[in-house]
Amino acid sequence: MTAIVSSIGLKGLAGYVVQVEVHISSGTESMVIVGLPDASVKESKERVLSALHSFDCDVTDEKIVVNLSPAEQKKNGPLFDLAMAVAVLKEKGQVKGVVDEGTALC
Repeated sequence: MTAIVSSIGLKGLAGYVVQVEVHISSGTESMVIVGLPDASVKESKERVLSALHSFDCDVTDEKIVVNLSPAEQKKNGPLFDLAMAVAVLKEKGQVKGVVDEGTALC
């Protein structure tokens, strides 16, 4: 199963919708972000994992794959941290009904 949460990316002054898709499988603790992230977005994994640990969300022995869609659009900045954390919690079944369709987290 995949959890999907919407966020907003910026290209200049224009915003565009980014779908944050999270899939969790068993494996060593890791988080991979795909979908043309820049260096600051790749650093999000440390911030998100730290926040999850702070809230006693156990992600040990889990491989987390985060896909930022649309893949052809370069993503930059820390705008996606909240959406990634909520998508992980949603995928783990720890939050339900938090994000309504049409709501973007950033």
